[in-house]
Amino acid sequence: MTIRALELPKDLVLLEDMLIRTFQYPENPEWSIQEDEQENIARELTTLRRLWPIIRCAQAVSPSLRDLFRGFLWAEGGQIGGVVIAQRRGTTSTWEIGVVGVLPEFRRRGLARKLLTRTLDDLKRRGAERINLGVIEKNVPAYALYKSLGFDHYASLVEFHHWPSGMPDVIALPEEFEESSMARSNWRSRYELELRITPSDVARYEPVETGRFRPPFARRALVPVIERLQRVKQSRFLYRHKGTIAAVLIHRTAGSGKGTSSISARLDPMYSELAPYMLAKAVRAVIEINPKLRVQFVVPSWISPLESAAKELGFTERVRYHMLGLIP
Repeated sequence: MTIRALELPKDLVLLEDMLIRTFQYPENPEWSIQEDEQENIARELTTLRRLWPIIRCAQAVSPSLRDLFRGFLWAEGGQIGGVVIAQRRGTTSTWEIGVVGVLPEFRRRGLARKLLTRTLDDLKRRGAERINLGVIEKNVPAYALYKSLGFDHYASLVEFHHWPSGMPDVIALPEEFEESSMARSNWRSRYELELRITPSDVARYEPVETGRFRPPFARRALVPVIERLQRVKQSRFLYRHKGTIAAVLIHRTAGSGKGTSSISARLDPMYSELAPYMLAKAVRAVIEINPKLRVQFVVPSWISPLESAAKELGFTERVRYHMLGLIP
């Protein structure tokens, strides 16, 4: 029984099965990783394995890529019993813990606390100024663990999903708004919007910094390659109101017929009339590409117009997350 640092790419094969088994909740099936999400995980890990020689070369010239995955795992009998995985957010000193998982047969042995403590100590040594993670709102034991380690609750996220049953009605773009395609390289518009709309209590743990939005060259070069391998189709749109950036919309879906489609949106809440148009446009776009895939949409609860628009369009709230932050 040992705790050791995550070793890539050799741990990727073991992680796929372990993660799928870990995040199954018979008593709360809505929390569980669904079959289409399992396809997403398998596709992501397969792509990482195929690209790892290229990623290794990119890491030599881009220090932030060396922090693509950090963390620790508990290995016993050749099996991964628990794991914590963290990522640096862009080139900033903010880190996100994306995975905290322990297999059912290894639970109630304090492994999550041990792995988290080891990871937090490691991130602090790497200069982490903020460490964030999310937890399902009703997962009381996990929430209590994170609070005991010093994390504070600073925001909430709502995850919606939608099984398409037909095309939503076309909604006209509200008057005085302009819509334009947004280049992948246009990080500044997203930065300027987030800088203006992010609440101060959120910015304390998720500071709006250029390093969070402006990717280094190596990362910019890798992302299109990854999307081609995964056959992912993505579109980006920028919305202005009398010259002021009002919103950003990104939707992506897989052309392979497997996995899920997803929508990402940011909106200045003062332009609430734009929300129904944006979501209807995104849903129509992903249905046209792949009408059989479930559509996922995650939105911060403080952007209430998007939350309301999702419900009006027929999205179902799947789960809510507490966002927790730690300032070492």
